[in-house]
Amino acid sequence: MTKITKIYTTVISAILAIGALFSIVPALANPNISPAQVKPATVNLTGTINKLAVEGICYQLAADNGKKYELMGKFPKIDGTKVQVSGVVKTDMVTICQVGQPLQVKTVRVIK
Repeated sequence: MTKITKIYTTVISAILAIGALFSIVPALANPNISPAQVKPATVNLTGTINKLAVEGICYQLAADNGKKYELMGKFPKIDGTKVQVSGVVKTDMVTICQVGQPLQVKTVRVIK
C-alpha cells in the first residue's frame, strides 16, 4: 500500500508543478503583464456549422480558413448553416466532444 501511495503522491506533485509552470508562462513572455491582464482576442470567422454525433451532439464550425472550431454558446443549431461568427478562441480548456478548438460565440450572422 505504501508503494501505491508514493506513486500517487509523485503523480499529483508532477501535475501541480506542471499547472504552476503553465500559469507563469504568459508572465515570462512579458514580466510587466500579469496573467490576469491578458485578454483573449476576438476572432471573426466565416464557415459552415456541422452537427456531429460525437459524445451526444456536438457542433463544429468548419471555417473557410480550413480550421475546425467547436462552437460554444448561442448559435443556430442547424447542420449546414453558413455563418459569420465573432467569438473568443478558448485555449485554456478541453471539451468532451474534442471536434476542434473551442470557440465561445459572441455574435453570429446567418449568411444566405
